[in-house]
Amino acid sequence: MFQPKRYAPLCLTVVAITLSIVCGGCGSSSSSNNMSPTQAEAVTAEVMLAALQALQNTPFPDATIPAAAGKDGHPDVATVLKNIHPQVTTGCTPTQNGGEPCNWPVSYDGGCPGGGTISVNGDIDGTLDNTFTGSLDGTLTIIPSSCSVPNTGFVIGGDPSVGVTGQLDLSDGSPTSVEFTQTGGISYGPNPSGSCQFNMTLSATLSGQAVTSCKISGTACGQSISVTCQ
Repeated sequence: MFQPKRYAPLCLTVVAITLSIVCGGCGSSSSSNNMSPTQAEAVTAEVMLAALQALQNTPFPDATIPAAAGKDGHPDVATVLKNIHPQVTTGCTPTQNGGEPCNWPVSYDGGCPGGGTISVNGDIDGTLDNTFTGSLDGTLTIIPSSCSVPNTGFVIGGDPSVGVTGQLDLSDGSPTSVEFTQTGGISYGPNPSGSCQFNMTLSATLSGQAVTSCKISGTACGQSISVTCQ
């Protein structure tokens, strides 16, 4: 579905904005928002990155570029965005009027830097013209399982999941803008333990191989979050 461009390196950085979910076996789960802002940001990047990496890795997981080791194990959001590249020859069907109805199923299982996994499932579809310019819509479900979030002390898991809806605009087959909204509940633990809600949006614009703007904002676990991700 989305093929990473082979020449762009995947560096890792500290843009910890993780949308993550319930911990398997992390203790009793009460409805509480007792995370610090830093913890909420970190528990907001695991899922945000999982969604982007799912697009980057679909449908050619064997073609992905290995991520270099970073101190928190997270790929750089902007770099992952630049590596999202639709493989139109496999996901689109030409029509007589020059349109290209496109559909790619998304199925991704990724490891969390501190242990555990995050799975992403759903699909991306839309219509591109014969220059592969247009818009694609996505609906994804993200489910962490015993996912350890670095630098937080938290393990998260699906409660039951985080939903993602969004749009990817393309020009000549390359992304020009991305907007994803992630909503859902998570539980976390072991100390403190609790559950909380996410309502986060990623908005980014790209020009060629450059990310010209990138922002993640919203609320996570009772904390207001607004960070740039260029």
